[in-house]
Amino acid sequence: MHLLDPDYLPKTIGTLDRFLLNPKADVDGLLLDDGTEIHSPPHLSEKLLKALSPGDKLTVHGVKTRASDLIVAVAIDPARGKRIVDDGPGPKHEKPKSPVERGEATTRCGVVSRLLHGPKGNVHGALLEDGALVRFPPHGAESFAKILTVGASLAVRGHELVTKYGSVIDAKAMGKSETSLTDITKPPKPLKHDEKKPVKAHPPKHHAPH
Repeated sequence: MHLLDPDYLPKTIGTLDRFLLNPKADVDGLLLDDGTEIHSPPHLSEKLLKALSPGDKLTVHGVKTRASDLIVAVAIDPARGKRIVDDGPGPKHEKPKSPVERGEATTRCGVVSRLLHGPKGNVHGALLEDGALVRFPPHGAESFAKILTVGASLAVRGHELVTKYGSVIDAKAMGKSETSLTDITKPPKPLKHDEKKPVKAHPPKHHAPH
């Protein structure tokens, strides 16, 4: 996305309601006060935290995903300050600094306020009515699709990071209640380039005699 020219992309103007955090407590998105969800790459986390605060006006230059109403930001213009552009993570791939205050194992029950999405539009998180963010891998959303609906009760077990911008739970298990918690299984490992998929054996064809 960093190869796109922001000035030729659609604009979304709004007011920042809150930062969205990934499991490491880096900012990987913004939620506007009208409900618009914006995705931003984690390597912009530090710049966004320095330039923006909840209640600030901003303009987002980005594109909408097909699978959801998420807008993937290529550039963000704060009402006051310089433009923040996604130029990629850089050659050193430096890890963003997380504003983490503490972390601990937790079990939380709440009500789903809204679902959160990754840059491809797939569900990979939920915002609870109490303000806590729950993050899980996309394959986890597929396994728990029946309970991941707005207004539904959701129980999670995982590791919680608490920051001045809110708390985020890296979910390891989910369910309708604490008594129905089910572990989120790991996705199957992708095949390596030198590995071949097993070929299904087909029964030999029998030809009719001439």
